[in-house]
Amino acid sequence: MAVGGLGAQPATLGVRSLREDYCKPSSRSDIPRNLKCIEDAFNAGHFGKIASEERNMFPRFQYLFQGGELLPAVVFMQALELGPYETINGRQLPFDSEILVLRDNLVVNYKPLVAKVRQIQAREISELPDQLLRKFAKAWTAWESAWLRNREVHAVDALQPLASAILSLEPLLKSAEKERLLPWPRVQHQKAVTLKCLEGFMESFGKLAACVLPSMSRELHHDPKLLLLMDHVISLQGNKPVVGVLDGLSAAPDVGFPDHQRPGPREHTAPNLASQTLKLKDGGFGVSLDAYAFKLLGASVGDAVSSGRLRFNSGNGQAGRAKLMMSPGLGATAASLEEHQHLLRAHPKDGDLAKRAVAHAGELISAFENVKDVLMSLKSTLEHIDPALDRDETFVSMLQRFERAFKRSKRLFLEPDNLA
Repeated sequence: MAVGGLGAQPATLGVRSLREDYCKPSSRSDIPRNLKCIEDAFNAGHFGKIASEERNMFPRFQYLFQGGELLPAVVFMQALELGPYETINGRQLPFDSEILVLRDNLVVNYKPLVAKVRQIQAREISELPDQLLRKFAKAWTAWESAWLRNREVHAVDALQPLASAILSLEPLLKSAEKERLLPWPRVQHQKAVTLKCLEGFMESFGKLAACVLPSMSRELHHDPKLLLLMDHVISLQGNKPVVGVLDGLSAAPDVGFPDHQRPGPREHTAPNLASQTLKLKDGGFGVSLDAYAFKLLGASVGDAVSSGRLRFNSGNGQAGRAKLMMSPGLGATAASLEEHQHLLRAHPKDGDLAKRAVAHAGELISAFENVKDVLMSLKSTLEHIDPALDRDETFVSMLQRFERAFKRSKRLFLEPDNLA
């Protein structure tokens, strides 16, 4: 068979059976010995630089060369087993046709050297032919360089959802940090920005989860309102042991929750309910977070204030609501306690659903914080990590924990899922 460069298309014909023969156990076990003999011949002669520059250019694949070999057997085995594409995170990423030609050229140039190595072992010859060594060296360098470059392109493509999630998380963290520097009520304007950032992050996170988890193990629509509701539930308990990025975001202005059990026309026009009604993005109408939480759980800001769990200096978001007890002026997200006593009346004991909501909220917020910490820890390692995130057990378990907590809470507490 003819041996050529990139344009040597005949080199790709009939090489498949040859690669399969070398992958058999009888031939596979001889590959390290053969490559070691060829490497010794390279070191003894003057064949120029054989290792490609890409070995040091792409730190992601340096583990392949950590043994210090000039011709690592694991790299040659990758050539023998290389198919037309590689699968990363469930996606089939095809190799360039050039890679397949270079792979076959490498195998073709390896074949005559195998016979010569056997002759050296039998002491029939003393050294490998110089011409065969030069052809193999050229084929190895070309294959290794193009293969590593193509794999790096695949890795960058496969990690795009992760990079997008990290990029969308950074504005959320910065906005949440800025909230803690602003006084009430200026902080409310910043909370609106934080909510927009959260919406963008949840959209990016959904795309990341779709690349790593099967559809049955993830939430198909990550509604940020659920996180606001869970933060509201935790905030009503008073001081938090740990302040997270979502702390107080439930006090963001103009957040309407769905109301699929709408009152009649006469009741709808009542002033008490009218001030609790908000227009949703889809053109419909909903209720404020306070009203929604009270209808669902029987818990309200009034309960928390009257029981002493919520004070004006507790929390980042609900603290401002506690100040309403001392001030009649209110924003769109907090209704006057005097005006809405029918919604914010005190309950001496939390109901069963409210108690369950606290447990679910704690798990969901904790899982969210874990996701945030893991994503930020990966920011500086994108050039080093394995792009096959679906095979990273730690990363997958972290996503599964959040998705499981989100699905359970959404099914229990967020309309219309909890109406099914």
